[in-house]
Amino acid sequence: MKSLLLSAATLLTITFSAVASPVKPVVSERVQETFTSTFKSAANVSWSETGNRAEAFFTVNDVKTRATFDAKGNLIQTVRYYKKDKLSPDVLAGVASAFPGMEIHGITEVSNKNGVNYRIVLKDNKHYTHINANSAGDTELATKYKRGDQ
Repeated sequence: MKSLLLSAATLLTITFSAVASPVKPVVSERVQETFTSTFKSAANVSWSETGNRAEAFFTVNDVKTRATFDAKGNLIQTVRYYKKDKLSPDVLAGVASAFPGMEIHGITEVSNKNGVNYRIVLKDNKHYTHINANSAGDTELATKYKRGDQ
C-alpha cells in the first residue's frame, strides 16, 4: 500500500512539474544574433521551431510580424500584418485606383527573395474582396466573397 501511494505521489509530482515548466524552443546563437541585429525594437517575442527552421513571432510599432530563419541564421522571410495607415503610398494609390469605393480591411505583407508582395482584404457593403499587389502598386483580383455579416 505504501509503495502504491508513493508511486501515485511521484507520478503526480512529475505531471505537475511538466505542466508548470513548458519547454521553450532553443534557438541557435546564429539565429538569435540575426534576429537581434535586424529587429532591434521587437517586443513580445516568442519562438517556434520546425525541422531546420526557426520562427519568431513579435510586434514592432504595433505591427504583428513573423520572421523565418534557416539553421545558419539567415533571414528567409518576414510576414507582417497591419492596417491601411502602414501601407506604402504607391500600393495604396494602386489599390484605390483599381478598386474605388472599397475600404482596406487588412493587409498581409510577405517579404522574401522574390521581393515584397501584399495580400489585401477589401470590403464594401456587400463583399469582401481579396487582392494581390506588388510594391509598384500593380493589383490583381484573387477572390471575392459575399459578406455574411450584412
